Amino acid sequence: MHARVRTPLVGALVLVAALVMTLRAPSAAADPLDGKIIFSDKRFPTSAKSKKAYFAKLKKQSKASFQEDKQNQSWKIYFAGFAKKPLADLEYTVKIYDVTGKTKSMLVSFEQYSDSAGQKSLLSSFTLERKFVGVNKQLMMVIESQGRTVAVGKFKIVGEAEKYSGKVDFSDEEAAGKGEE
Repeated sequence: MHARVRTPLVGALVLVAALVMTLRAPSAAADPLDGKIIFSDKRFPTSAKSKKAYFAKLKKQSKASFQEDKQNQSWKIYFAGFAKKPLADLEYTVKIYDVTGKTKSMLVSFEQYSDSAGQKSLLSSFTLERKFVGVNKQLMMVIESQGRTVAVGKFKIVGEAEKYSGKVDFSDEEAAGKGEE
């Protein structure tokens, strides 16, 4: 009787192992945007007639440079991030780095949430404000899930640089050196 219980159990374990191997096997054709983030100044579409048509729409809409909204002194940017493998968690972290010079410094980091675990694509948006990030910078966005990088993309924020005249106005007291210290 003990052998009868073990045989179906072993068979079930072999079947489960085969199923897990099948689910983890890489697909023959990877998506063209796997591991990448693309950016736009408009919402990205969420559907198309086919997968190929969808990626074509995304690529057509994507931008690498964004002009500042002068009134708000900010940039509203939509992004689509594509992981190479389905995300195991609902939470992911977005980090934005300034890579303008030779050094890389983090400007901002924020948490985002997907609709469900197992997603490979993430569509969202964010707003960068001039007073926090500056202007005319090359930026790099990194999406992380459980501490591992799943997608990376670069973009530029462009705007009119602040103009300084070099002229300074002092009060009579300050000019006489009588200002408070």
